[in-house]
Formats: sequence, structure tokens, C-alpha cells
Amino acid sequence: MEKHLRTSLVVLWLRFCCVSGKNQVEQNPPYLIVLEGVNCTVQCNYTVNPFSNLRWYKQSTGRGPASLTVMTYGDSKKSDGRYTETLDATTKHSSLHITAAQLSDSAIYICVVS
Repeated sequence: MEKHLRTSLVVLWLRFCCVSGKNQVEQNPPYLIVLEGVNCTVQCNYTVNPFSNLRWYKQSTGRGPASLTVMTYGDSKKSDGRYTETLDATTKHSSLHITAAQLSDSAIYICVVS
């Protein structure tokens, strides 16, 4: 009996923004392609000062951005299902970790710092 192997790819696009002056937000890598079921992590570094909060958004094709999380200075880690966000306000670094990527994770991910 012949078996067919189906491999699905999840494409994550990352949007980054450079704010005027010394305030900058940068996400890495600029895009990410992973196999379905594989874990992946997106990084966000910023120089925004003073820091109020950091938000991760997910924008699926044909939709507006949807908030994944809001993190403030005292937060270090938040989890919601397969999404885990970390924040180190001292080093001005955040990460978004997706466990077992699915096709529904194909989207643009946006890190916003204010």
C-alpha cells in the first residue's frame, strides 16, 4: 500500500517598526518558516524609554491585528494555550514562543512597545 506524506509549512511573518529618535523596536528573524508541529520563537528587542507595556499581536490574512498579550514592567512570563511570552524589562527583550506550530499560526506577528 502506497503512503502519501503530507508536510505542512507554517509561515510566520514579523513586522518591525523603527520609531523616531532613539526609540526603536526590532523583531528577529524577519520571517520564519517552520514545519507543522515544530516549536518556534520570535524575538523582540526595543530601546523605548520610559517603558509602559509591551504587546504581541497576531494578524491573520484578511484580518486586523488581534492582541495575544499585554506585558508590563513587573511581568516576566505569560502563557495562553500554545503561546508563551517572556519579558525582561532590564535588558529590553521579549520573546514569543509557539509550541507545536499549526497552519492556523500562519500570520504576521507584531511586537508593539509603548
